[in-house]
Amino acid sequence: IIFTILSAYFFIADRDGILEFGRNNTPQIIQEKWRLLADSFKKVFGGYFKAQFKIMGVIYVILLIGLLILRVDFAWLIAFGIAFLDMLPVFGTGTVLCPWAVIKLFTGDYKMAVGMIVLYVVSLVVHQIVQPKLIGDSVGLDPFASLLFMFIGYRVGSVVGMILAIPIGMI
Repeated sequence: IIFTILSAYFFIADRDGILEFGRNNTPQIIQEKWRLLADSFKKVFGGYFKAQFKIMGVIYVILLIGLLILRVDFAWLIAFGIAFLDMLPVFGTGTVLCPWAVIKLFTGDYKMAVGMIVLYVVSLVVHQIVQPKLIGDSVGLDPFASLLFMFIGYRVGSVVGMILAIPIGMI
């Protein structure tokens, strides 16, 4: 651990010298390919996260409207928290809305329980419809191709595979 920390420090401290050595001793064609690859990575990952934030905004608006209709206190804050969870890979709107609906069902508040389930279904459907289009537009990939890559990634590597499938598909 100590060796790793020290080597990381020395690499960071001498970063410019190492990069200059690499530039001086690498053929120009490899430098151009490396630059193209680095720019592609930046575009893909930047576009992917930009799309995720757009999806988070859409889900936030849907949740906010639904929670306001259901007369939930601090609806804007709760909607933001749930939308943020939806942006994270493993979690989703169901992480909060489904247990909340079950609790409301057991406490006898059937109107609120049905409202939570309807809100969950609406947000889930909108998320599944909007995600391929927004990700495809943000990273410059056809929506059908991005949907296909996400499906293949999910089948190969579950949720992590689905997240990595778009950048790999772009490359």
